[in-house]
Amino acid sequence: LDVSSVEAIEAMAARIEAEVGPVDMLLNSADILQGQAVPPEQVPFATFNRVFEVNLRGTHASCVSFGQRMAQRRRGAIVNLASISGMRSTPLHAYGPMKAAVIGLTENLAGEWGPRGVRVNCISPGAVLTPAMQVSIDQGLRDRARMEAAGATGRMVATREVAQAAAFLLSDEARGITGVNLPVDHGWLVASTWPFFGGLRPSA
Repeated sequence: LDVSSVEAIEAMAARIEAEVGPVDMLLNSADILQGQAVPPEQVPFATFNRVFEVNLRGTHASCVSFGQRMAQRRRGAIVNLASISGMRSTPLHAYGPMKAAVIGLTENLAGEWGPRGVRVNCISPGAVLTPAMQVSIDQGLRDRARMEAAGATGRMVATREVAQAAAFLLSDEARGITGVNLPVDHGWLVASTWPFFGGLRPSA
């Protein structure tokens, strides 16, 4: 479905619960990028609005449609996908602010629904080696070596690593965790301040 359609999300939630049964776990992973990292005046308002509709409003609408049903049953877990771009200043003037808002949304819903047995967390991936990212690398639009060097471990994030983090946060093993934003970034955040001190120390 098109997650920018609030009506479509609500219809899907109602249909799944009617035909399959109660939903106890929700992962919101629908996401679009804004394109090139350009100055804010060069981001078309149509692009900004589309990133808002999918990345923020779609996440909010999915949380509301499924989360209110979870809250009525007093059980459930939700994981939203944010981004490290929502945690630091970047030249992604549409994508970054929307991901920052997803983090805030997650914290608000965790407080709202926690008393009714629903946990809400989010994950902030770093540079993930998705098929689309690989195409950008192959086309020379992104520098894999540079992205790997930006993190403490010297690696890009594998899609499976994001999935494993989501599976953990949705599981009963994480029943004591709500309202957190878990970076899965191979240490990009912790490494980002080291250039001020001359960069990360060589591994050898």
